[in-house]
Amino acid sequence: MMKTSKLKLLLCALLFCAGSGVALGEQTQVPCTPGISYWSLLGAVSVDYFDGRLVVNKLYAVCLPQPVHADNSNYVYSPDEGGKFASVVRRADGQVLNTYIWYGENIAGLWELSHYKVLGGEASIRPLTAGDYVIEFQLEDKPFYRFPFSIDTQPADDPYQSAGTRYFIGGSWNDYGNVFYQRNDPKSALRFTTWVREKAGHESKRAAPYEAKIVRMQDNRVIATDAGTLRLTPQWQQADLLFKPMGGDQNSFFKAEEVLSTDGLYRVSVSIDGKPHGTYSFTVQGGKIQMQGRQIREGTDPQLFLLDHLYGGRYTSWWIKREDASR
Repeated sequence: MMKTSKLKLLLCALLFCAGSGVALGEQTQVPCTPGISYWSLLGAVSVDYFDGRLVVNKLYAVCLPQPVHADNSNYVYSPDEGGKFASVVRRADGQVLNTYIWYGENIAGLWELSHYKVLGGEASIRPLTAGDYVIEFQLEDKPFYRFPFSIDTQPADDPYQSAGTRYFIGGSWNDYGNVFYQRNDPKSALRFTTWVREKAGHESKRAAPYEAKIVRMQDNRVIATDAGTLRLTPQWQQADLLFKPMGGDQNSFFKAEEVLSTDGLYRVSVSIDGKPHGTYSFTVQGGKIQMQGRQIREGTDPQLFLLDHLYGGRYTSWWIKREDASR
């Protein structure tokens, strides 16, 4: 038991201090509101490419209340005897498809939701059809957070694979990029994260060339670039891009201070295989990158607030909406 506890503490520390390496410092100034880590959602939720069933792996949450009737085990949230933490999969019209009841434990202040039981059993999870859906998270049957997503399909076109339909999930993977620099130290490298895949009726695992650039819009000047290859599969893959200064030392990374030193609008553009992948704009004001959209608590539905809490909330990352995003 001691070894298991130490291992889980280590895993939690990695999630806080490494993982995607991001957090939102501003959240420490507001009341602690239950929510699901957005990084963990994007990493845990997917659809099976071949059979169309929703896949949900380990999730992380913050600010969950201690259940009144806690299980005697480490899992104070449990489908057996503990508090009830559920995720309900609904169609856009509200129809309930499946309900997952989770095992959850508090590890160093972070709630780990490691596994679940499905009401009606695993056999009740049916293939999803094309359309819009939402995962509704509930505490003791009361909704507190929602994660919208969509499903698209294509006919299989690989003569060496079984015929039928291939399934793709969409949502925030399509719609957001993320800007971060380590420890929020301006002298750290500026990192941009996007999510990539190849949407095709045959399963591919190929390397594709990409190019990325940062443009300072006030003088339309390219100030940093990156290029290389990305591995594309039918499933979303997280791609972390580090830039080189335009016209500068190509053996060093582009530092955040090069953006923070000049207020104004900046634009990140990414292309894959020579085709546009996404364009993402952010603003620097007073030497700080400004938050936008659902990352601003004021005026945002608490159930849709874009939450992250790595590093215990000490640092900040910025979620940047892709131009022409659907959500």
